Order: sequence, then C-alpha cells, then structure tokens
Amino acid sequence: MAISKKLEIIYHNGQPDGIRSIRRHLSTMTTYVIPRPLLSEARKISGIARPGIYYLISENDDNKIVQIYIGQTRNGVARLDDHNRSKDFWTKAIMFLADSKTFSLDMISGLEAFAIAKAHEANRYKVENTVNPKYEIDEYDLPLIEEVYDEIRFIMATQGYKMENTKLSVNEADTLHTTRNGVVAFGVYDGEHFEVLEGSEIDMTRKGRNSVVDQQRESAIKNGDMIEKDGKYYLTISMSFSSPSSASGFVLGGSTNGWTEWKNKEGKTLDELFRQK
Repeated sequence: MAISKKLEIIYHNGQPDGIRSIRRHLSTMTTYVIPRPLLSEARKISGIARPGIYYLISENDDNKIVQIYIGQTRNGVARLDDHNRSKDFWTKAIMFLADSKTFSLDMISGLEAFAIAKAHEANRYKVENTVNPKYEIDEYDLPLIEEVYDEIRFIMATQGYKMENTKLSVNEADTLHTTRNGVVAFGVYDGEHFEVLEGSEIDMTRKGRNSVVDQQRESAIKNGDMIEKDGKYYLTISMSFSSPSSASGFVLGGSTNGWTEWKNKEGKTLDELFRQK
C-alpha cells in the first residue's frame, strides 16, 4: 500500500512560477525553487542561509532538464552569487536546505557526491560537474544519505523533473520499439510523454517532416546527445517528447503516426494498448 505524503508550499511572490518553498510533513529539510531573475528577492527570505545542496538547471521548451549542475552550500542562497557571475547556462536553482544542524559537513559532502553520481548515472541530461567529488561515504552514513536523496528525488518529481534513468525505472514489458527501415529504437509512454531510450538508432537519411525535428537533431548532435558510429546515429541519453508521433518523427524522419509505429514485444501497437482498451 502506498504511503501518503503531505507537502506544504509557499508562493513567496504570489506567482506559481515564482519563488516557492516546499516542505514535506515532518521533514527536517526545506526546498527552495528560485528562478534566476529573482535571486536578489530570494535573499530576503527568512531561514534561507542554511546548509545543504543545490541544483542549477536549464530547461527546454517542454520544461525538461537539459543541463544540470550540483553543488553544496554552507550559507544557503549566498552561494549562488558566485554562480550568477560565472555560469551562464542555468535559469533556475533548486536548493535543499537542512533545518538547524541536521546536516553535518560530512553529510553535505556525502550527499553532494551521491547526487552527482546519480546524475551521471541517469544519463538524461548534460551534467556540468566535470569531476565527481573525491569523497568516500561511510557505510553508516549511506542509509541516511539514500533516504535524503529519495526525498530530493520525490520533491523534484513534484516539480516535473525526473531524476532517475528511464531504463532502470520501467519494466521490459512496458518497453516499445520501432524497426521500420531497419532502424531499431526503443521507448516508453506514460500516457502523457513519450521517452525515446538511450541507445536508440536515429534515421538521419530522412529529414524531419518540419524544421523543428531537424533543429532537435542538430542540437542533439551538437550537445553530444547523439553520436555517429559506423555511419549510423545513436542516442547517448534518453529524450522526452510531447507525443508518440513527435518521438517517431524524430527517430524515423518524414511523416509518421507514432500510435501505430510504436509496438510492444507482442507486436501490439500503442494505439491498441492505450486507445482501444
């Protein structure tokens, strides 16, 4: 049986996309979501100078993370001043700050190292941390760090950000595929978004049916999200699309109907699996 969770959210400037603080019932950690243009305003919030870790993120037009940087802070939002001067890519900061002395310095360093390792492992977005912290997590601290990270992952999910590797979070039975023209690609559909999985082949011999697809492909190659190997192109990360057809259009080019292109291992189309139930 699933456990209910209660969240309390404060919208500090009265706007849903403005500064907000989020707290889970009985938690000792508070989350602050801070759009970069409102950084100076965030400094005025009481209690925001506490220690913890933070994510700097950049999103695409579908509000999916494309770039991310993870760091630690001992003085809360003041740490972001350095990044405001030195890092151009980020548009939003999400800070996870501990109440009182819940996080020791060792705990913060361990949590930062664990979160960076998870971000690289997920392979969903470009991670701006080029070097993992050389910090060994004590076996007695690891359960608490994992517990805190699970809460971070949950809070991020409530904001629309998936942190885990898609291939590790879906059952093989849920995986869909297309093999048209000999191109083998895999994906999963959650009823709202379609995710083309890492390792899928992209048919670059056919242009997209519109300029948007071609721009997405060019951007993926430029960012290293798609690479060429032996004359074929493959995704190095999982990519999210707003519909099955936009996903199949990116993979196959031309005009496609994702509801009939994507099939499960029994050969049933996505249309049969979702629309004809």
